Amino acid sequence: MVLVILWGGVFVALAGAHIFLAIPQRKESALLEKQLLEKRLKYDISKAADSEQVRARLNEKVNSMNEQLSRFAAEVDELDDLWFSVSRIAGEVGVDSFQIRGIDDESYSSIPNCYDIGTASAEVSFLGSFSKLAKFINKLERHKPVVFIGDFTISQARKEASVPAAKLVLSVFVRIPEADKAAGTVPEASASGAVGII
Repeated sequence: MVLVILWGGVFVALAGAHIFLAIPQRKESALLEKQLLEKRLKYDISKAADSEQVRARLNEKVNSMNEQLSRFAAEVDELDDLWFSVSRIAGEVGVDSFQIRGIDDESYSSIPNCYDIGTASAEVSFLGSFSKLAKFINKLERHKPVVFIGDFTISQARKEASVPAAKLVLSVFVRIPEADKAAGTVPEASASGAVGII
């Protein structure tokens, strides 16, 4: 009988050791298998990304994104043409005494915490009826790249028959040239009336 109790105690001790030692090992083993599976999946994805077909698809996606960006941002060397197109819009609408001048000392300025995109701003002033002003703004809204209107003032002269004068600050997004980024010569944002980015 003592022998049965002794062997029973040994059996219980072995069962307890199994529970406290083997079960955590199984959990650790399952966790390691899960991590190995995740690593294999990442490896397979990176291996697949190395294929020509995937590279071609990714290049198409990058080109598509660049096309979309071009609807919203101009190249720095296109700024003169862009401001001339704003002048052409004013001519099409038929406003009087149209003037446009750059605001910043540089052709563009940086946006804080933005590495690839900056802004360029110009002040526009002209005389025209409210309907011409509305047509001008409407055409600007459809312009590509997008032209943002910052400050906007309309003043009516005291004479009864006079035409209202409008003054607008226009801004556009520009791509910062790679040469400026590499040389570290990106102009800082000015405290002008340019459109702020939040």
